[in-house]
Amino acid sequence: MSIRPPPPWLLAAWLVASAIVVGGCAGLAGAPTTDPSSPCAGAEEQRAPGLDPELEVLLPTAIAGETPSNLDSGRYCSAKALGLLAEAGFEEVRFAGATWPGGDASGVAIVIYRAPGLTLDAMADAFARGADDARSVNQVHTQAVEVAGRPAVRIDAAMRDDPQTVVLWPGAAPGTINAVIGSNVEAGRIDAAVAAMGDR
Repeated sequence: MSIRPPPPWLLAAWLVASAIVVGGCAGLAGAPTTDPSSPCAGAEEQRAPGLDPELEVLLPTAIAGETPSNLDSGRYCSAKALGLLAEAGFEEVRFAGATWPGGDASGVAIVIYRAPGLTLDAMADAFARGADDARSVNQVHTQAVEVAGRPAVRIDAAMRDDPQTVVLWPGAAPGTINAVIGSNVEAGRIDAAVAAMGDR
């Protein structure tokens, strides 16, 4: 993701792709908790470093030798936070994300999403439809690719003339989708991030 990992990224996926790499990880929308299995207590989302260590440990520690500037995890707990995924029947989605910001609204984020029954098609549809609905995003192009021998989806678009890229593919565990989100970065940077995540 988010990445600030994505705050209402599902409501405007491409706006988030940019906000993520500029702002890094942000504060929680609700009160933090150290127990990822506890109820969200009415919060739209919960986010904090170490909130979901099971997912955080799957994130790469570096891209081409560079460590992330931010790393946190949490979950989306409301229809507002889940956006199009709520329409698809998901009530909660866990996530962990790390960001490698560049300069001038550029950078890369890697996010892991997990929920029972979460599929590549559901996540790709949420991102693609979010891109189509975002007013400042245009030239949206989706293509089937392959990552680590698994089917994957790459979505390219432009936001205010800046290239935006999302690559999504299934993780090793059921209900897990890996994402690389790049804003205004060279193709080699996206490829390096995808390679760093690989078949986890």
